[in-house]
Amino acid sequence: MMMAAVLVFGSCGVSESRADRQAREAREAQTVRDNINNHKFTVNVNTMMPMRGPSKFLSDNYGVTVDGDKFVSFLPYFGQATNLPYGGGSGLNFEAEVGAYSVQETRPGVFDVNIHVSTPEDTFLYLFRIYDNGNASLQVQSRNRDQISFSGAMDLSK
Repeated sequence: MMMAAVLVFGSCGVSESRADRQAREAREAQTVRDNINNHKFTVNVNTMMPMRGPSKFLSDNYGVTVDGDKFVSFLPYFGQATNLPYGGGSGLNFEAEVGAYSVQETRPGVFDVNIHVSTPEDTFLYLFRIYDNGNASLQVQSRNRDQISFSGAMDLSK
């Protein structure tokens, strides 16, 4: 009898109800949609996939922030690069103005966000695929560097 009470009361509150989970998922999806449409979001990355070489898990706070016309990239880079300034330049660590910003919902809950950015040393295309749960992938294409990909998630706390 005591064991049945422990099992009944012990399981209360441990798992999220279906209605609570659906409400949370709906809030997350709306937050993702609002962030993308308002051009205000941060994607934190935790995995890097260079074009040449193995994937690497990232332990530091790497990511990309879009805040209106302001674009901040703080990403590691591994790959082949050509025509760079002496010393290698700033790589994927820079702050710049957004050149062009486009969004397309390719499937329900899946958004492709393309952002063109130029710095004095290179021109970049950041291709985000962001899911309504906040998970994201990112491809960075550059005129002077090999393509590189990342995965992570949108910061939904903002």
